[in-house]
Amino acid sequence: GQFRPRRSFSCTPRPYSQIRCFSISLSFQAICGEKAMIDYPTGDYLVKLVFKRDGSVIPKALSIAVPSTIFAILLVALDDHFADTRDFLGLSSKNSTVMWAAVTAPLFSLISFRTSQAWGRFWEGTGLLHAMRGEWFDSASCLATFTSNAKSTKPEAVGEFRHTLLRLMSLCHGSALDELKEQETENYEVLDIKGLDETTVKILLECKSKKFNRVEVLLHMIQVLVCNAQAKGTIDVPPPILSRVYQTLSRGFVNLLDAKKIKDTKFPFPYAQAIAVLLLLLAVITPITLSTMIPYVTLCAVSTFVPVFGLLCLNYAAEELEMPFGEDSNDLP
Repeated sequence: GQFRPRRSFSCTPRPYSQIRCFSISLSFQAICGEKAMIDYPTGDYLVKLVFKRDGSVIPKALSIAVPSTIFAILLVALDDHFADTRDFLGLSSKNSTVMWAAVTAPLFSLISFRTSQAWGRFWEGTGLLHAMRGEWFDSASCLATFTSNAKSTKPEAVGEFRHTLLRLMSLCHGSALDELKEQETENYEVLDIKGLDETTVKILLECKSKKFNRVEVLLHMIQVLVCNAQAKGTIDVPPPILSRVYQTLSRGFVNLLDAKKIKDTKFPFPYAQAIAVLLLLLAVITPITLSTMIPYVTLCAVSTFVPVFGLLCLNYAAEELEMPFGEDSNDLP
């Protein structure tokens, strides 16, 4: 149906330039968010980075690497008690090395594959978010500019159009970011939704219950708003120029759908399951293998801890990156 903006807004009246700047800052804040991803100086001391807990994968890696290391220490310390068992199982130094290599070879390949895929998804996600914002900002900026010629003859209609447009664009961007979260909270900052008329607000609130996509509804409202403004002469530009706005609105929505593709498509379960099984085998086989080769407790413990801990960290880091949208510490801002 037709979209009719209300004439009296609940916000405190302020000059249009201030309203516009405020909307732009809110749109940027919707991308950055109050909880941005971890920021740290690239030249920071290593010690500071080691002991930074927020967003770290080290605690999860230690939960498996430490028991594996303790197992290695026990095998070396109680070597005399396990000698007969080793001979019975054929766990000589040579056989243990072959077994360890058989586990680590496919594990290295799978973790390398997962890491590369995770970083690709993460980088593509941040590119799509900024492209979406850029397209929609360009649409809002052009539409506001297209009303400049009518400002002297229709100041009330221009002000009404600009106020309504900025609120709808702010709500559209916030709704898009909320859709990308793993759990949609509908808790995001927008520009004075009470400035819209009651019918519009009611339609937007009922979108979820009636299985409508709120971003699609908002984009439709913006297009109806633009068509009405052009028919009334509030927007006075040639149709070919105005059509560019529809193109940028559409490209922004396409970027959103591409970002949702990343959210909806997880790393394949068979790969994740295979990596989990091989990591657990590695945590068991590594201390057995190294305890047959290194009869020294300290050296065996270190040699066991490093590969198990390193591969676990790589795997958990890939898990953090492959789903870039949300509210976790390592998610995109």
